[in-house]
Formats: sequence, structure tokens, C-alpha cells
Amino acid sequence: MDVGEGLALFAVDEIEGGVRITLSDGEILELAAESLPPALPAPGEALPAATLDGLRDAAARKRIARRLFALLDRRLQPWRTLRRKLLDEGFPPAALDAVLDRFAEQGVHSDRLYAEAWCRDTVRLRPVGRRYLEGKLRERGVDAGLAATVARETLSDDEERRLCRAAARKWWSRQGVPADIKALARGTRYLAGRGFPAAMVGDVVRETVPGTEETP
Repeated sequence: MDVGEGLALFAVDEIEGGVRITLSDGEILELAAESLPPALPAPGEALPAATLDGLRDAAARKRIARRLFALLDRRLQPWRTLRRKLLDEGFPPAALDAVLDRFAEQGVHSDRLYAEAWCRDTVRLRPVGRRYLEGKLRERGVDAGLAATVARETLSDDEERRLCRAAARKWWSRQGVPADIKALARGTRYLAGRGFPAAMVGDVVRETVPGTEETP
């Protein structure tokens, strides 16, 4: 038998939310009860190397899950950001990826959940178009295809046009100049910069000129 670093099992104790394993050198491993191997040696017996590796991996996954819950309790973050933060904190990549995948499978967290929440919050606070949502999600590490899908699901054609009109009204309210060709051009560029489609912004900026807008 390949003995893991000459270590023996010292004690196994139940704790809230899992099990605490104490090794003969004083190392303590906390892991989920379901991660406990079925053929764990009795206290005082030597630990096989494979068993020790498995226990340490399970303990790492539990620490990672606890840390992820703490981070997500503050605010949702994309998968890539979370992974980078935890790698920087020294967590092993394989265990980290396993926990992130499990979180996604269980619906605890995923890039889709993050993207949906971010888009909802963004359009609630400011009038922007789909292209803006897609671009910002990609900047935050969300896959381009997923970013486009969530942006489309967040804003219907009618809703995007409504937000475009709201953005145009807000822009016009800040202008102290006549609605001449230059002002219309600036307004068009402004709306395009907010992520609204080119086919929409020209019409909307003209439709919302103060004093001429008709009720939609």
C-alpha cells in the first residue's frame, strides 16, 4: 500500500454542514459528509496516498464553495471573474472548476444567471439598447453568443424602441440649441453610443424633437 506521506487518521468528527478529519500531524480537513470515502481507515491507521489526495481535494472543494457563496452574497459576478479571483487566492484549478460546474448544474450560479440579472438591473436604471448590453457583458467575460441571447431576451423590439425614445427625450432635455441638422446628428450619435440600432436612432431622434413629438 502506498501510504500518503506517512500520515495516519487521527479522528473523524461530525460538524455542522459536514465532517472534520484530523490527521496525525495535526492537519485538519473539513469536507461535506457525502465526500467521505466509503473505505476510510479507522483512527490510528495509515492513510493510503490516493485516499489522502481525495480527502484534500474534497476539503478544497468545500473551502471553494464556502468562498464562492461569500462572494456571491455580495453581488453576482461572471464565471471568469470568480475563477480568476479564486485562482489568485491559491485554490487549485481542478477543484475550482469542479465546484463552478456544480454550481451551474444546480442553478446556484452561472454566466446566464449573472447576465440576466445584470441586464435587468441595467435597463431598470438607464435607457440603453441591446448592443450596449451585449458589449458590456462581453467586456465582463460573458461568452458573445450568450451575451447576445440574453440581450435579446431582455429587450423585445418594442421595449428597445421605448427605451430609445426615453434616451432621446433625456438627451433633448439637456440641449439648449435649436433642433438643426447638427443637433440631429449629435443626437443620432448619442443614441448609437447607447447601443440602439442604426435603423432606429435616426427616426427616433427626429420624432422626439421638443415641441413636435406626437404621443406614440
